[in-house]
Amino acid sequence: MDSPEPDNKTYIFGPFRLLPRRQLLLREGLPVRIGGRALDILTLLARRSGQVVGKTELLGFCWPSTFVHESNLKVNIAALRRVLSDGSAEPYIATVAGRGYRFTASVEVEQVEVSTPARIVSTQAKPLLKRPKVIGRSDDIERLVQKLAAARCVTIVGPGGVGKTTIALAVAHQVLAKYPHGACFVDLSTVGDPQYATAAIAAGVGARQRSEDTLSEIIELLHDRRMLLILDNCEHLSSTMTAVVNRLLESLPTVTLLATSREPLRTVSEHVYRLPSLDVPPADRGLSAKNAIEFGAVHLFVTRAQERGQYVLSDADAPLVSAICRRLDGIPLAIELVATKTFTFGVPTLLTMLEQKFLLLSNGERMAPLRQQTLLATLDWSYRLLSEDEAVLLRLLSVFAGAFRLQDAIAMSEAVAFDATQTIDALERLTSKSLVYADYQDGSIRYRLLESTRAYAAERLGDAGERDSGLQRHAWHTLALFERASEELETREKRDWMADYADRVDDLRNAMSWSFGKTSQRMLGVRLTAAAIPLWYELSSLSEMQSRVERALLAARELGDCPTDLTMKLIAARASGMSFAQHLALGTETAWNECHALGVEANNVKYQLFGLWGLAAHLIYVGRPLEGIDRLHQFIALAETQADWSAVDEGQRMMALAEMYVGKISSARQRLEMLATRYHRPSEPVRFARFQAERGVAIRCSLALVLWVSGEPGRAMQVAREAVERADASGHVVSQSNALAVFAIPITLWSGDYESCARFLAMLEENGRREDIGIWREFSRFFKSALSAKLRGPGAAAEMKARLGDLIAARNLLRAPMHYSMVAEALLDAGALADARAVIDEAHALAIKQVAHWCLPEILRIAGLVELHSGDAGRAERLLRRSIKEASAIGALTLELRAALSLSAKLEGDGCINRALGILEASCGKFRQEDVFAELREARARLHVLRAAAGNALSYA
Repeated sequence: MDSPEPDNKTYIFGPFRLLPRRQLLLREGLPVRIGGRALDILTLLARRSGQVVGKTELLGFCWPSTFVHESNLKVNIAALRRVLSDGSAEPYIATVAGRGYRFTASVEVEQVEVSTPARIVSTQAKPLLKRPKVIGRSDDIERLVQKLAAARCVTIVGPGGVGKTTIALAVAHQVLAKYPHGACFVDLSTVGDPQYATAAIAAGVGARQRSEDTLSEIIELLHDRRMLLILDNCEHLSSTMTAVVNRLLESLPTVTLLATSREPLRTVSEHVYRLPSLDVPPADRGLSAKNAIEFGAVHLFVTRAQERGQYVLSDADAPLVSAICRRLDGIPLAIELVATKTFTFGVPTLLTMLEQKFLLLSNGERMAPLRQQTLLATLDWSYRLLSEDEAVLLRLLSVFAGAFRLQDAIAMSEAVAFDATQTIDALERLTSKSLVYADYQDGSIRYRLLESTRAYAAERLGDAGERDSGLQRHAWHTLALFERASEELETREKRDWMADYADRVDDLRNAMSWSFGKTSQRMLGVRLTAAAIPLWYELSSLSEMQSRVERALLAARELGDCPTDLTMKLIAARASGMSFAQHLALGTETAWNECHALGVEANNVKYQLFGLWGLAAHLIYVGRPLEGIDRLHQFIALAETQADWSAVDEGQRMMALAEMYVGKISSARQRLEMLATRYHRPSEPVRFARFQAERGVAIRCSLALVLWVSGEPGRAMQVAREAVERADASGHVVSQSNALAVFAIPITLWSGDYESCARFLAMLEENGRREDIGIWREFSRFFKSALSAKLRGPGAAAEMKARLGDLIAARNLLRAPMHYSMVAEALLDAGALADARAVIDEAHALAIKQVAHWCLPEILRIAGLVELHSGDAGRAERLLRRSIKEASAIGALTLELRAALSLSAKLEGDGCINRALGILEASCGKFRQEDVFAELREARARLHVLRAAAGNALSYA
């Protein structure tokens, strides 16, 4: 019977070498992980190759003094077969029914001296793998080439699947000419035990292992060689590799090392290059196929899809492929795996499957390394290498939807009784291992998980039974954050506040969804909704705010014990959201009254003010400016008693607008000029949109309108542009859309600056794509048709009339009389006289009803032109003179000039040159010489002609 004592022989079969004395099995020179009992079984079978070895003999050989059940033998045989058959068609071990097992492979035996135990006997380095085809990485490769020229040890660090190995090989091929002794690639991923790391390097470089000090033999072999040594996949051997690399660098001054790892090796002279994900198109850009494919991630996707069939990226697919690449964080491996399924599912379905997490990221390529066959395998590989505290923290961090801060991590880790020091240490290690990304911005640090890592860690959170407790802690932590955010509105700069909270909106959404999904946590959901309102305002996400507030109000009513302050906040947000709907709801006025009433009930002046302001704004908007002015007097008086000067200023601004609409233009301008002086300092910070629009933007907009009416269209356009620019700088879409739709677009159209008008319309449409705020949709369509009418577009007048109908149907009544007059003029220019008469009559009736004295001169002017085209010259002249008189009385100099131009043209046509001249001179004389705008230039040119004609007539006389 064979002795269980190990012998000094080496057994060689297929790609394997078995060294019993060293308890070592090698495949192609690299150690194979195998259990001790399995190795004993293999030893006996190899010694007796070709013979049947009975089960009893195997049990006695492997367990010489212990009774074990035969099942133990079967388990070890099965494990041994798996090890030997991996990558080979050879069965090696055959079962002989009822007798035992037989080793079927041919075995060669080598006798080895005890003093020089056998090791790997490779005699030359393995050749460098072929140059890979790399997409979207030219900048990274160039930077690494430069680093290698300046440093002797460079480590490419990044998460699994980001392409570290591919880039390392590409860099090696690019610099190969600089190394006379070539480059050697050593794959360490198959090394399961750190003690075999040096054996793997020795096999890679071709060192004969004839002593116990393998590292010395490597150094002896590579001494004086000028070469590049690539050590791939070092992360699981990091402590050993640190020592190995330090010694290699110290002993081999002519050798350069390029390593890949998911964390730095922390060697003495290491230069770390963190390999980023591939560039992906931003979410807010609608790219064509031509533009999208310029991004590395999209280019890679298309290339891999084309390898499976005839795929061409279309303009329709471009945003979908871009979204897929964003969803996969630009990770090359993940993109390649998904792209291979393009012909199976199609691009739209692929995106849906990814969003719903139905897509298994497997490429089915059995020839690929196991760690690259699925993205899940790469994550499993990383996760298994974590310590317990690292794994626990990673699971907990998966609850965050996006970026998080150190304090967030500390708050979550309190669930498992980690103290701050333990959390900070574990987070630092996770960051080092590329499982957490750290992003430094403006002196602060944010962390995030890649989407694939986050999804994987969330699965592990569920497996560990920690999902509900983790999500509950996340929801309460999010509530604390946003309740604090609400308190900070009064004291912090908007830019800093937004930097801290804007990127947490997805955490808010997730926390609310979880809370309302749990019957016992719905009040938490109500509180979260109320706390989120300021952020929704600043993000201009009014549609989302409205839907979530409605849900919270329903839950509050069902719960029945919602605190008044919460209900008050929700009602105020509901009223505000209703004001921005495409069709103004009939209950909007009631909602604002309820907001004010709840403010009184709760003795909360802030919401009393907001309710009064909202009610006043609503009344002005629907054409009841006198009622709005009454509410504004209440608003200003209450704000003054509280010394709330910012609210007082807002009341004065709104009062000025209301006054302008009722014809008190001088008073309105005086109020606004004073406010503009106060808020026109270059250093004036962008503020929160307390009353729906940023204060500096709102003041400039209101002033621009009053300037246009009162005779300074040039300055009005400049101030309107400033308002748009300030709104753009604030990032507040509501403020900018309001500035565009209600002020900049009408003012530039009325002033004849059609180029600027078209540009502003395009900006408004773009804002609509960013945030769908319904109120501006009909405004945009109406003014688009109005611009077309000014440019004599075919059918534009009829379209403009139809758009006006849509505007009124939506209860969009702000400046409705002026809009009617614009349509009437367009119809008149298009020759639709009867339609023009009907529309201008409606404009006049509506102006009287709404007390819209500001635009009455314009309505009278167009009514006069309608009569002139109808042949009633006398009535036409009376209406035009009345227009001039009304405009002069209220200080609407721009409208007065328009009427003067129309009347002078009529008088000139009648041959009354001097009367025409007098009318025009009187109106032009009210403007300064430096005033310049289209109609004033026309008037001055007309004056020149009339004066010449009057002079000729006098000379003739």
